[in-house]
Amino acid sequence: MKRYLTFLLPLALVPATGAGQRFFDDFDGEDLGSHWSFGNPKGGMIYSVHDSLLEVHSLEGYSSREWIKAPIPEFEDFDMRARVGWTDAPKGHLLMVMLDDGWPIRSSYVAQMTYQHGITDGQEYNLVQASFEGGPFRQADAPRDGFHEFRITRTSGAFTAYFNDQIFLTGNGTDIPPRFLTLYFDGPDGEDVDLFVDRVSVVPEPLSASVLVAGIGALALRPRRKR
Repeated sequence: MKRYLTFLLPLALVPATGAGQRFFDDFDGEDLGSHWSFGNPKGGMIYSVHDSLLEVHSLEGYSSREWIKAPIPEFEDFDMRARVGWTDAPKGHLLMVMLDDGWPIRSSYVAQMTYQHGITDGQEYNLVQASFEGGPFRQADAPRDGFHEFRITRTSGAFTAYFNDQIFLTGNGTDIPPRFLTLYFDGPDGEDVDLFVDRVSVVPEPLSASVLVAGIGALALRPRRKR
């Protein structure tokens, strides 16, 4: 089913965690969980949740962008992973996964990774970007389509961003504990964007490896519908 959202929902601090130890969402339902809150009162996001995927079909309205936020446990050291996807027919769209400490979205981020498509002088480009607040920034060419993994870790103040399990960026940044995970979507008004989020998780370091293995094992045992 599709939802057309053009209003600001109240910020609901309902965690999707077990005993406050981690955040995990694989979008295994018919709609977004109540822990997600919409951030742009002027944006309109047409989306669906199906086959364990969040799919953003298009963005419409005066400000054709939208972001959704979910509260996460406050970890000094953390491991954030997001499996995201895009199509091979981009329309100037953007998908950002961000860890931040509150509101507003752009002035309080801790770390972020972004996929972006654009056109300059008639030439198309696809980029993946990463940055840490108070630290370095990097961008590089991105695959044109498919599903890919964003990952950001912070251990003893040192950040590392990974793209598809390869180190993409390292450096220092802010020591503020993130309190929210934000998914940000942007694209031309009314155009098909077809951006996907398969799953997202935030767990404490150095426990991330054991927690992730257990989660992946549970997912492997669960039947998955075909698209």
